[in-house]
Amino acid sequence: MITVHIIDSQQIYVRSEQVDPYSRLPEGAVISGAPPSTDNPQVARWTGSGWEILPERPPAPPAPPAPVPQSCTRRQGRLALLQNDLLDDVEDAIAAIPDPAQRRAAQIEYEADTWDRGNAFLQAMWAQMGGTEEGLDDLFRLAVTL
Repeated sequence: MITVHIIDSQQIYVRSEQVDPYSRLPEGAVISGAPPSTDNPQVARWTGSGWEILPERPPAPPAPPAPVPQSCTRRQGRLALLQNDLLDDVEDAIAAIPDPAQRRAAQIEYEADTWDRGNAFLQAMWAQMGGTEEGLDDLFRLAVTL
C-alpha cells in the first residue's frame, strides 16, 4: 500500500488515502511528500511540484454559463422578452420599419413558431435595439426555461 494525497479542482488538499500501488489511483491523487500542517483557516495547495500554504481557501471560480440554446419557441421567446420589459420595444421596432415589404418580412420572422439563435433578422433586430451578443445568449437561456 502507498499513501496518496487527494486534491480538489482548486488543487487544495482534501485527505490522504492508502491505495494499492497497482490499482487505478483515485481522481486528484498526488504521490508526493505529505502536505504541510495547517491551522484553520489555512489550506495546503499542490503547485505541481510541491505544497504551499495559503492563508485561506480561495473563492471558488464562477461556474461556466449554461450553453446557449440554438432555438426556442415563439411563446418562450415572447415570455423572455416580456420578463425583460422588451416585448413592446420589439413590436414597436417592427411596426416602425418604413419599407412595407421589410416590415412584413420582419412580422413573418417574429411570428415564426421557432426562433433560431442564428437567424440574421433576429440578430439584426437585437443589435438595432442596442443589445449585445451576450445579452441575446442570456435571453435564449432564459427563454428555454419558460
